[in-house]
Amino acid sequence: MQSITHAWRRLVDRSVRLSASIGQAGAVALITAVAAPVMVMIVGFACDYGYASYVNQRLARATDSGTIGSVSQTAATTAGGYTQTAGMQAIGVNIFNANVADLPSNGIQFNLSVVADGTGGVIATGTYTYKVPTFFGGLLGLNNIPVSGVAKTTARPVTYANFYILVDNSQSMGIAATASDMTNLYNRVLANKNASTTDGGCVFACHVKGRVNNSQDGSGLQAFTNEDLAHNLTRIWGAPITLRIDSAVSAVNGIVSSAAQIAGTTKNIQFGLYTIGIDPNTGLRVTPIKDPPPAPGKTSTDFTVSSDYASVQRAASQISLGNTVSQQNRGDTDFTNEFSDFINAFKPTNPPKSAATATTALVQGDGASATSPLNYIFLVTDGLTDVVGNGCGNSFAVCTSPINPSDCDALKAVATLGVIYTTYLPIYQNNTAPNLETRYKALVDGNPPQIRTNLQACATSSDWYFEAQDGPSIVSAMQTLFQRTQPSSARITQ
Repeated sequence: MQSITHAWRRLVDRSVRLSASIGQAGAVALITAVAAPVMVMIVGFACDYGYASYVNQRLARATDSGTIGSVSQTAATTAGGYTQTAGMQAIGVNIFNANVADLPSNGIQFNLSVVADGTGGVIATGTYTYKVPTFFGGLLGLNNIPVSGVAKTTARPVTYANFYILVDNSQSMGIAATASDMTNLYNRVLANKNASTTDGGCVFACHVKGRVNNSQDGSGLQAFTNEDLAHNLTRIWGAPITLRIDSAVSAVNGIVSSAAQIAGTTKNIQFGLYTIGIDPNTGLRVTPIKDPPPAPGKTSTDFTVSSDYASVQRAASQISLGNTVSQQNRGDTDFTNEFSDFINAFKPTNPPKSAATATTALVQGDGASATSPLNYIFLVTDGLTDVVGNGCGNSFAVCTSPINPSDCDALKAVATLGVIYTTYLPIYQNNTAPNLETRYKALVDGNPPQIRTNLQACATSSDWYFEAQDGPSIVSAMQTLFQRTQPSSARITQ
């Protein structure tokens, strides 16, 4: 560029001297004639630089794509795992070449290295150099314009994770999901005269006539109909009313959809769904939810997790409000034994009845393989357990108390435990005799609030504890918990 400037100045000086002898008009013509080629060269040289800049940007983007693609989950799966760095490197080179296929490839130098970082991850470093040919610069001896660049990408390997979702489906989950749902359900119960004489209206779908299932002939218990009655209240007798158990189903479906997008064909994320609450029909404290439903009588394989995401979502739709027989403390919550039953369900039979029934005990892994997954347990509950005893102030001799944090220790020993506390207050709308609210006020609004304090202690840490005051916040909390489990993806660091 400096030689061009000097040449231009010499031409101008010479033109000025000539203009004195040939007149003004002739001078202008002479200057134009002499300067025109130089102006063309300057414009042409600018075009060369513009083209070189374009090529450099293309090569930089191709290098970014090559480094990211070489350490992606897809590349690792194709190559046979994150330890197969040579295969991943070859994939990255192919990606680079595909991105520059329409450029003159003669002379483009691209180098890619993929190496382990010593902590289970990998680092890909790509560099490129190229001498972009010039069209006009060659007239001044500048035949090419060199360009170069570097990109570095780090990534963690595929992380295998199993999610065990424990949904409290005791009667407490029959509370309406939002303030408007509460009002609608309260009014509907009142209008249909389906509450007891002391309750008036109620925002719990389970508080309906016929909830105590004694047969009329003394032959035993008649069919359990609480769920049917709740369904009538919320679906049959008017516009649909969403319960918190319905919101829990939506929350599960939401994270399963997220997992399907993240895992792709790798299927490195698996789910198991379970309801906790003593089932009056089966006596089970923990019921695995499967599609299709398990055959009568639990087996160890019913508790296994699945990466068939469509099937898991179909199974989630089966989660519904449980039934209860208060006199027998069946249908209530018993965290101590429920958590114990859950852990024991994964212990292998000794010896197993068959290969199909053999299971592996829950052990927290490192996520490096399908046989050593990271375990996560998400507990959705109101935090109240039911205890049989005298002096409870009711005819059923069943007391309620906050969950004992020590009951959660067994879960935290084998998994990261996330807790979603479905809070109670306010329970009633326009109720002049809020008996149930008074009964629970000391538990949920005491000093300290016992349920909150104990559930916080249950979670692995404060980062894994959420309070959900309504249905939408259950969905939001579940999604936040799930996103917290996902490792950072491949990212460019240079």
